[in-house]
Amino acid sequence: MLKLFRNIRQTLIMENNTYKYLKYAIGEIVLVVIGILIALQINNWNEVRKDRAYEVKMLSQIKKALEQDYNFFTEHLLGRRNKTELNAVNFFKKTIISESVNLDSLDFHFHRLIHGLQITYNRGPYDALKASGLDRISNDSLRNRLIYVYDFIYPRYEGLINGNQNNFYKIAEPLRDKLSIREGLSVVNNDVVFMGTTMKSIDLKTDLDFAELLLAASDYATSTNNLLKRLTPYMKELIDQISVEVGTGTNL
Repeated sequence: MLKLFRNIRQTLIMENNTYKYLKYAIGEIVLVVIGILIALQINNWNEVRKDRAYEVKMLSQIKKALEQDYNFFTEHLLGRRNKTELNAVNFFKKTIISESVNLDSLDFHFHRLIHGLQITYNRGPYDALKASGLDRISNDSLRNRLIYVYDFIYPRYEGLINGNQNNFYKIAEPLRDKLSIREGLSVVNNDVVFMGTTMKSIDLKTDLDFAELLLAASDYATSTNNLLKRLTPYMKELIDQISVEVGTGTNL
């Protein structure tokens, strides 16, 4: 192509036709400009494609982490840890109402009045995206939602739940110790077994320490349940919004 242009240019110079040469020169410039513009457009398309591929990749990783967190919160924290506390509270309430004590279950539920839970979630993919620039998320609404959930909702509820639990422990642990009997050691099949603690024999209706413990456990388990149930919908809504953006379904 360059050789062809060179030959045309040389021919026009030899003809000494200024008008034709100027027309050719202008045409050549126009062709060069058009070529540059096409090259720039192709480069822009490639950059946009790369940016979109990175955006989809990072959003997919965040979505996967969110789905795992959502399952952990709903199945483990709500479905097991918190449920165990609520079941223990309800066991003692029913026992007091019915005035029928199931000795086999007494110690089991007594120790689960202070079961506790730990708030953990995976913000690694979000922090990786944040380090590279949250402006790489092209959807303004989704970008704002990510910031809202990870930098406000998660820390806020983590602080509320952990603070609630710490306050409960300050009240409940001394009461549990007062209501417990240390069993010491026992020899079973030529082995030393640590027997741990059992609940004292008390009147569940009239013992003030137990009443205070049960009230604190009931308030704590109920408030934790409410906080977790208010938190998890934020996670589900964000998962759904990411799914729409990247064009995938959810694994929930």
